[in-house]
Amino acid sequence: MMAGFVRREAELLWQDFVSWRDRVVRRWHGVGDLFAGRRTEERAQLLRYVRMAAVLVVAFGVLYWAGSFIPVGFDWTCCFSTGQLGDFFVPWMSPIVRLFNPQSIFAVTILALIVRMWRYQARPWRVMLALISLPTLWLLFLGNVDGLVMVGLLLLPVLGVPLVLIKPQVASFALLSNRRTVATTFVWVVLSIVLWGPWLLNLLRVGNAQWRADWPQDITLYPWGALLALPLLWLSRGDEDMLMAAGSLMTPHLFPYHFYILMPALGRMKARWAILSWAISFTPLLANYWGPAAWHFGNLLSLTLWYGLFAARRAAAKTSMSKPA
Repeated sequence: MMAGFVRREAELLWQDFVSWRDRVVRRWHGVGDLFAGRRTEERAQLLRYVRMAAVLVVAFGVLYWAGSFIPVGFDWTCCFSTGQLGDFFVPWMSPIVRLFNPQSIFAVTILALIVRMWRYQARPWRVMLALISLPTLWLLFLGNVDGLVMVGLLLLPVLGVPLVLIKPQVASFALLSNRRTVATTFVWVVLSIVLWGPWLLNLLRVGNAQWRADWPQDITLYPWGALLALPLLWLSRGDEDMLMAAGSLMTPHLFPYHFYILMPALGRMKARWAILSWAISFTPLLANYWGPAAWHFGNLLSLTLWYGLFAARRAAAKTSMSKPA
């Protein structure tokens, strides 16, 4: 039985590779058609990509300029700019972060969120809601690099895996969405262990007693959150955002700003759930009045996001079933 499963999965992965190869060939033909002046579908598609890239470059430039007026965040000043990262960070984090500065991280954080919501065809007011949510504002204030993780999500199922894993607290659950990401993650983890040694053991330092004392805003529900997360993960099969929302209930390390990765999901659910989730994103601030335990109001965001996505998917399924064949 196991041999049959492995053979079937290998065949499906080969089909995925062939499909990817064919897409690359078509785009290369588009380059040839562009220079030859031939009007083909491949040429038209290539021109659409070029125009889109031009818009992104201009938007990045504008956001980079705007970022120069934003004070540099604490996380960037203390850690990322100096290279003094904790052992619990993945070893390829440092060489990637060296390629950026605070202005480029600011631009990437905003632009990646907007692009992911554009893929969801989200309305502008929902995009604004995501931009002014507490996780996004907090992330921009800190100068942390979760925007690179969002870029990784945009580059899945293959190229984005190393970026997703630089901050795996929530985004890593998206890697369970299909067999290609699972296979690519396995290959990358094995390769990274060969290159950097058994770095996975460093993750055991997260969540010990000293960690809890130093970081009261860590709202992880691990390990008991798995009792709820596991059935929700099963119901979330194939959906990156639902998997991340469910996984956030059992991840061993979770700060409220890590929900930035899930803010594009506001563009996929009914308005009432989007607005409710946005409002709940601010509830960790109650810790300023009710003490450290109130940080855990942030865990409600996992539930509202997941159910909002689940309800939207169920409604879409009912609509498709009601259509005549």
